Amino acid sequence: MMTIISLLLLATLLPHLTFTAHVDVGIVNGREAKPHSRPYMVSIQLNGQHICGGFLISDQWVLTAAHCWDGYDILTVVVAAHDLSKSKTLNHISIKNYILHPGYKIGSLQNDIMLLMLYKKVRLNNNVGLISVTPIPR
Repeated sequence: MMTIISLLLLATLLPHLTFTAHVDVGIVNGREAKPHSRPYMVSIQLNGQHICGGFLISDQWVLTAAHCWDGYDILTVVVAAHDLSKSKTLNHISIKNYILHPGYKIGSLQNDIMLLMLYKKVRLNNNVGLISVTPIPR
């Protein structure tokens, strides 16, 4: 009897779980940021699709999570885009070098950090800026 109830419950919930796993829900429990209020944010993309976010730490370096790259795919970075779906001309910048934390292991959250060296320097302006990094006091 318990098996039948479990199977019925699974049959009832499975379509819902499958459907919700593929829905692009956008912002959840928050509100859209003011356009270009985070000029240091970048979109890391694979084949023109956003896969991760990152931060500009200099005009040629991005800080992101190591799990964003599988070690094989060629990623690009987009700067100065407030809404990727509405931007007509996205500036895709190629990545020259991927530098993963030496202690990062795939599937682990420890040391999940990576630097991306861009092929070209970005021009800093009102829509493209660097994240503020506070030095550690000595």
